[in-house]
Amino acid sequence: MTTLRIASLRTALLLTVLTIASLIGLGPAMAAGPPVGLGEVPVHTAPNAYGPGIWHHAKQGKTWYGSYRTFPDTSAYCIDAGKKSPLPKYFKNAKADTVTSARTAWALHEYAGSTSKDVQAALSAMARLDKALPHDHKVPPQKPADLGKKFAAAAKKHSTILAEAKKLAGPYTLDISLEPVMRMPVLEPYAAPESTTSPDSWASDKTDKPKVLGTPTDEATLTVSLLSASGAQVPDVPVTLKTTGTAKAPTTVTTGKEPVTTTLRASAPGTLSVTASAKVAPQTVRVFEPTSGTRVQRVITPDTPDSVTDKASLELSSQPKVTTEISDQTPTPGETVTDEFTVSGLIGDHTVTVEHTLWQTATAPRQGIKNDDAREIGSVTSKNVGNGTHTSDEITVPEDFRGWLYFTETIAGDKATKEWKGIHGQPRETGFAPWTPTADTEAVLEGTSTHDEVAVTGLRPGSEAVLTITAYHVETEPAQSKKPDGTELSVQDFTVNADEDGRVEIDTEPIDMSVGWVTYVTAIEGSDVNKAWTSDWGVPAETVHRPPEEKPSTPPEEPSTPPEEPSMPPAPPEQPEQPERPEAPERPEEPDTPPVEPVAETPETPASPAAPAPSGELPRTGTTGNGMLIGLGIVLVGLGSTILLISGSRREKD
Repeated sequence: MTTLRIASLRTALLLTVLTIASLIGLGPAMAAGPPVGLGEVPVHTAPNAYGPGIWHHAKQGKTWYGSYRTFPDTSAYCIDAGKKSPLPKYFKNAKADTVTSARTAWALHEYAGSTSKDVQAALSAMARLDKALPHDHKVPPQKPADLGKKFAAAAKKHSTILAEAKKLAGPYTLDISLEPVMRMPVLEPYAAPESTTSPDSWASDKTDKPKVLGTPTDEATLTVSLLSASGAQVPDVPVTLKTTGTAKAPTTVTTGKEPVTTTLRASAPGTLSVTASAKVAPQTVRVFEPTSGTRVQRVITPDTPDSVTDKASLELSSQPKVTTEISDQTPTPGETVTDEFTVSGLIGDHTVTVEHTLWQTATAPRQGIKNDDAREIGSVTSKNVGNGTHTSDEITVPEDFRGWLYFTETIAGDKATKEWKGIHGQPRETGFAPWTPTADTEAVLEGTSTHDEVAVTGLRPGSEAVLTITAYHVETEPAQSKKPDGTELSVQDFTVNADEDGRVEIDTEPIDMSVGWVTYVTAIEGSDVNKAWTSDWGVPAETVHRPPEEKPSTPPEEPSTPPEEPSMPPAPPEQPEQPERPEAPERPEEPDTPPVEPVAETPETPASPAAPAPSGELPRTGTTGNGMLIGLGIVLVGLGSTILLISGSRREKD
């Protein structure tokens, strides 16, 4: 009873403490934060007043990091945190003032239309923390990074937008320039040197600009760049172009991370001019004061975009230029070649006559130099050609020709045209009729190793060649194809010299070969005299097969059914039930000697003889059922004696 009274008093005391703690405000209600009445109160009756954003519970009360729908056509951002929400009814007929803040203005211009709550929370933080704007905060403004886990994504957006604003905010400079497209230098001694300028006037500023080397064509390169206040290129801004004296000029270009270029072509000799303009982010934001209500937040919105412009001009005259390409850079002796040529620099519909000469040399030509062994194969004339790409008449390559051949072009000069002469050895004008080697190969399998025997013919006599023999291993028989397959086992390179008949024979080093197929691919590297050549993959003569080794004969199969396990021995006969033992009498004291087990009234039934163990098993051992009953009786007697001793001890103490 005494123990129960103590437990009741403790329980009553605990309940009293909990009641007092609840009354003084120490209960679970503390987790709810400060009273709701502080800070900005969400207007539940006007849910459309808020754009995307996140509520923040500060010590001073709630505040909304996000946009407001104060105006129907743009997002608004408060600059007085903790005051009343800027509902539309408080801003009827409100007039805007402008405040210069280039970075915030850029951020609102770029991101105010976002539907992301994290982006809008970042913009709201920028507006509140902008020292260039007026503020009357009732809840201290904070960076999203200081507002907890709920603002983690907004903190990343805030950091990104701030970095972009520092780099890309205005004021801006639009810069455009026009440069003539210069023709290829003429290096032959009988041509006019390119170190002198054209006799025609083309530069828009003759005094300030240095002389330009080379001769301009009827084309000009327009370069457009838009620079921010930091000097960075501002990308993705459309620029409108207005041009005069041009044909099919673009009307817009889009700025990039690097200056953007485009090519303009003059429609007639004279002045080519360009005027460019672009809409860019403003440097100011619009600030609105509420026209009604008390303690209502002021808001800012993006201002209208600014405009930037620039102009450039260039004087151009008709100055022809020819770029060419031979129709076949590996011509076949006895067949024909033509000159694919492009004329530029002719103003308007002006046409000219082009003379084409085909030359041959036994040594490799050098650009701009006429070799001593060069001789003319033939020539053709293309009359009345204007700007654009054309094809000359055909010239036949001699049957016994091996070596190099190339075209040169000439345009005669007149009053409207400056003379133009092409140079020798232009790479795109040059063709070569090479020696065309091939290889006959035979793959050899010797035991568990393989090698390839290669015979090359058709090389230029005495020339050097590089051979590459690659071995591939596959599990299935390969089918011949141009594309190699399988596991690459070996790559062996050989540098050889052809004999007087253009022939070379080599054997590759043996390689170990596993079961399956190995196929070789031979490649002859191209050079200035020999044509490159590669064999197919999977050519039968280049393929060997190693079959798997024969396995010894299999032993006779074992019977599918497992041998029968010996059956379990029959269970021993049940033992007769033992009579219940009388309860031990209570004893006042613990006896010095262990209690003696009482003897049953009926004689114990002799134990049945143990059943013989089945073949292969040991006889069963362990405790019998009678032994377990005797042990349980001893445990119960000891437990009862212990309880009596404890009860007697308590009565003596009471």
